[in-house]
Amino acid sequence: MKRVLILDEDAGRRADFQRVARTLGLEVKVWDDAHTMQSECEHFLKDAALISLEHDLDRGSGLDVAKFLAERAPVCPVIVHTSNSDRSYSIMNELRFANWMVDRVGPIGDRWVDKYWAKKAREFLGVAA
Repeated sequence: MKRVLILDEDAGRRADFQRVARTLGLEVKVWDDAHTMQSECEHFLKDAALISLEHDLDRGSGLDVAKFLAERAPVCPVIVHTSNSDRSYSIMNELRFANWMVDRVGPIGDRWVDKYWAKKAREFLGVAA
């Protein structure tokens, strides 16, 4: 089964991502810190259908992971879901310059994972709403 690889430390958002990803037929692998994701995600990239990155974490950042991914051949689209708009552009540029397909979904309002993140995920995956 295809997976979505997610970097986010907020328990509520993690639960939302897991719930929504299941509706898209995706298994979920979530990390709460960038350094652990970097050390473990290579194993999961072969089955990755989608990656989603937060920037602001207690340990590392989404930009750390983006730089790590940029050193590898693109395998799937990436959604940048951070509220840090300045850093979201850094993450996106790092990935774009390495030919990864990437777009941003800002965490705006209630149930944004259901409304906006899911819509972008469906678009990237070619799944009808």
